[in-house]
Amino acid sequence: MFRNLNLRSDFFRSVMVLTSGTVIAQVLSYAVTPLITRLFTPEDFGEIGVFMRIVSFLAAIGTARYELTLPLPKYQGHAFLLFRLSVRIALWMVLLIIGGGLLYWLFTGLKNYTLFYFIMIAGATFFAVFKNIGTNWAIRTKAFKRISSSNILTAVSTNGLKLIAGLYGFGVPGLIIATVIGSLVGAVVYLTDYLKNKKKKIFERSDKRIYALSRQYREFPRVNLPHTLLDGARELLIAFFVVEIFSRSFFGSYDLSFRMLKLPLVLVGVSLGQVFYNKCSVLYANREALFPFLKRTTLLLTVISVIPFTIIFLFGEPIFIWVFGEKWGLAGKISEILSPWLMVNFIASPISTLPMIIGRQVLFFWLGLISTAIQLIGFGFVPLVIFDGSIDELILIRWISYTMTAYLVIVTVIKLKITVDSDQKRVVT
Repeated sequence: MFRNLNLRSDFFRSVMVLTSGTVIAQVLSYAVTPLITRLFTPEDFGEIGVFMRIVSFLAAIGTARYELTLPLPKYQGHAFLLFRLSVRIALWMVLLIIGGGLLYWLFTGLKNYTLFYFIMIAGATFFAVFKNIGTNWAIRTKAFKRISSSNILTAVSTNGLKLIAGLYGFGVPGLIIATVIGSLVGAVVYLTDYLKNKKKKIFERSDKRIYALSRQYREFPRVNLPHTLLDGARELLIAFFVVEIFSRSFFGSYDLSFRMLKLPLVLVGVSLGQVFYNKCSVLYANREALFPFLKRTTLLLTVISVIPFTIIFLFGEPIFIWVFGEKWGLAGKISEILSPWLMVNFIASPISTLPMIIGRQVLFFWLGLISTAIQLIGFGFVPLVIFDGSIDELILIRWISYTMTAYLVIVTVIKLKITVDSDQKRVVT
């Protein structure tokens, strides 16, 4: 099945560089997680989970998606101007968060924790955004070791500080501060490179060119940004629904389960997806076929995913109790239910950038809208309107998981079909 895979190719060497750094970072994170789960409660995890979803939402829209354009321009100078544009938009985002937080703090009785919360959100958002921008610049320049270094430093600092916060009883504020500092450390790797490049004549600032490039790639904020807004808003609303309908503790268990099941995606899928985007961009620019490469990638991810997700599907609850402690048995039950969904998501995620390359973002915006509708109806409308808040939470999650599994399979087939059609129209023979 994999006889056509060239294990000595630039693609696989790049994947190995990225994966090795990501594996080290995630092994550190997951090795420490069983200690952290014994120092904090599911309710604590629920609160930091909501915080992280707010930050993820803001970080995803913090550059209007211009960071995704960095690998695309032919000229290096144009790509760096898009880097500058992305940073500029991110800074405005941070100022808006802090300004809005200050106003909210003033009009709600000067509650210190509220202002602290907004400042932490602003800091975590900017560092996460800058890390995203830097990652895409590193993808363009093939500086994959820089991405690995950033991931490792983030993991070490974040989890080390979380352990200290737990041991000294700092609670949720300690978890938040640890997260912000970890994001800062990871962003510094890219910040030093950015400041060095700013001084080069080839990368000198030009507001006119920045404006022209923003117009050239306006499809990203016009089409990709609404898609991202939908995804981020969906995750936020799911968090709020679960917390309000069930409990913060249940959301903490759900969030831990969801994150643990994304382990294969984090270890392999993200790194492969970053290189996949770069490779497909080159193939597309050279009018070469994308489908053979896409097919091999999909088959590879399918093989990688079968064993770990099957084990979780069969033995999730005892594994979670043994690894994370007695109070996380519910998270284990949830992991069993979510495993089919997350397996298909793992297989499909690296090819999610394909629509941006072949110019089919509008279609996939609508497909994303359907995905969002399925999940919001499942987590919000069904329990609140149909069952008046009385439905069993595990039954609800089971139906959502199986529905999303089927839907993602359909979307993956559509992507494969559209790629074939694209190849037939543009490949030079």
